[in-house]
Amino acid sequence: MRSPVRYGLSVATLSTLVGGVLLPPVPPVAAATPSAWTATIPALIHDSRLTDVAATGPNNAWSVGYQASTYTGYSIDQPYALLRWNGQTWTERRLPHEAHVLYKVDAAAARDVWTVGVRRLGQPYAGHFNGETWTAHAPWTAPAGTSDLLDVAATGGGRAVFVGHDGGRPLVVEGDTRGFGRVAVPGTDGLNGVLRAVSRTQDGGVFAAGERYVADAPYPEPMIAQRVGGSWRVASLPPIPSARLTGVWARSSTDAWAVGTQDYDSTPKPVILHWDGRTWQRVAGPASAGWVYAVAGDANGNVWISGTNPIPPYIEYPGTLLLRYTGGRWSVAYGPKVEGNDPSIDALANIPGTSAFWGSGAASTDGFRLAGVIERTR
Repeated sequence: MRSPVRYGLSVATLSTLVGGVLLPPVPPVAAATPSAWTATIPALIHDSRLTDVAATGPNNAWSVGYQASTYTGYSIDQPYALLRWNGQTWTERRLPHEAHVLYKVDAAAARDVWTVGVRRLGQPYAGHFNGETWTAHAPWTAPAGTSDLLDVAATGGGRAVFVGHDGGRPLVVEGDTRGFGRVAVPGTDGLNGVLRAVSRTQDGGVFAAGERYVADAPYPEPMIAQRVGGSWRVASLPPIPSARLTGVWARSSTDAWAVGTQDYDSTPKPVILHWDGRTWQRVAGPASAGWVYAVAGDANGNVWISGTNPIPPYIEYPGTLLLRYTGGRWSVAYGPKVEGNDPSIDALANIPGTSAFWGSGAASTDGFRLAGVIERTR
């Protein structure tokens, strides 16, 4: 897998006045409470990381990522990680075709699951599960090393929306198991940037988040491309310099969240944006410092955000940062330690029909070895 520098897969290794825009006042915040999450280390080859998780119900979920990573590459030919939850245990599954590393996974139903990643030589890869078998697909073809598909939203009926970049330009691809085509998003022609995350809604909305580079600026600014009411467009966002978005989740076409980090390579500050059906507004959350990676919510109004909240001078980590928004109130929870270390949670997913959530990422174990981690609310 190529090094995630400017346009690659975003992973975790990556207060009221920002850019002249006054943020809303911070709502009352409850004190940090003992972790409401538990952690599990599935049986994978070190070094491993689980970069995404998706569920269709309490007894069916998928998690993807990679394993057997080394300083020079990977120690096995197909180092992807593909795990399935059956209600009791996580078990590894293998694909009947070539795949190298898996980035993301999404499921519209138990018999309609998509994953996206990269083939051994660097071409984009996608796989679809129909409840019985996995089939391989190539939603976007390009010379190796020039394009990436970084996330997928399963939209039902075997259809999906993929996002990423093509030669450093934002890329949206849509189709089904029979074929795919590039989506023309007005406002992205000639734009340098990448879309890192995508989420779909039951009413047909799609929201894709990432970053774009304006002129010759050395650092990006947030970008969201969205399909609301059947038409794609680039959303108008509050000005936030030196920031990128790495997570997005939408409850409906009038209620969506996007998260990321400002000044991500120096003094990181969380970026939380909310869409109310008319405008995107920056929300002042309960953490004034730290990196933010993922966001997910449920049908009951709960929203969880994962990240890392370092204590200045940004070398102490009190645990995996988990922010919860419910009933108009923010609270802070720190995730459980794994072998004395703090996992980094790259992805979150609601378990449909419940207010429970999955999280996936990695933690240091056995000294400096990295192990894939799956967390769940109690």
